[in-house]
Amino acid sequence: MPDSAPPDPPPKPPRLTGLRGVFDALRNFGLMGLGTPGAGDYESFTASDGHVVPVWMLGGGSPLILVHGFGCTHRDWLPVARRLARRHCVLSWDARGHGSCRSVNGSITLARLATDLAEALDHFGLQRSILVGHSMGALTLMQYLHLHGTQRVAAVALVDQSPCIVTDDSWRLGLFGGCSAAMLSGLIAGARQDLAGTLLNEVGALAGAWVQRQLSVEAALGRLLRRRLGRIDVRPLLDLAESMAQADFRASLSRLDAPLLVVLGARSPHYAGVPLDAWYRDTVKHAQISIFPRAGHSPHVSESLRFASELERFIEDHA
Repeated sequence: MPDSAPPDPPPKPPRLTGLRGVFDALRNFGLMGLGTPGAGDYESFTASDGHVVPVWMLGGGSPLILVHGFGCTHRDWLPVARRLARRHCVLSWDARGHGSCRSVNGSITLARLATDLAEALDHFGLQRSILVGHSMGALTLMQYLHLHGTQRVAAVALVDQSPCIVTDDSWRLGLFGGCSAAMLSGLIAGARQDLAGTLLNEVGALAGAWVQRQLSVEAALGRLLRRRLGRIDVRPLLDLAESMAQADFRASLSRLDAPLLVVLGARSPHYAGVPLDAWYRDTVKHAQISIFPRAGHSPHVSESLRFASELERFIEDHA
């Protein structure tokens, strides 16, 4: 780890996203009722627990798998996927609890998502794949590599993610450079107790005073949305958030023997100012690090052309 003075932890974590990000996540989790693409837009496979996972496929050639982040869907990858599909068979699914994969029985964990990835490789007969993951998707890939190794992996790309998202006195390279396990657990516990209040307070704080008044418990809209959100079971998603908070892949990444590309957004609300690039360089000696100066947490969305071009060059050189 780099030897640098850690920043003082904030009294509570900064906001993870802006107003648009909140509404996108609500839609992608199925909490806004705005509809999803029809099943005919997808291939699918049935996981070992009977869950049907929809998979979007495009192109032909060597397989390349794109794994989205928390509160996202495969659609976040579409501009990149269309470019990469000129030379690759691109696969991207909606993870459990997201997009068109909303019906969930039981908990969702990183281990379950990594098992879904392994079973997708089996189902589609993929022997050597390039794996690309953003945020939660990057943690999913780290979990897969920890459990299954690199036998079926040609190369790996991780987008704006720390191998351990919580911080303590010896590790300041998690969320915001100062989000402890206790702080993150408190946020999750608050959502378990009052999801509607947590979400509507977040939207109101981002949108301003007028919207705050409309979303209050005294307002008709606020009461309506609380009733609707109160009928939705989000425990599987909160189980997934807890699983992400408990994950630590520092040791397993230090043993990674596959080509690795790490893409970081210099303006990421999660990791801006956190020297993850130095840690990856020190820990995975063969890693290639790319920092997007103008990008936030999702360089593949804000700068899709550059992202696709750099990923293509990385694949040509190393896979």
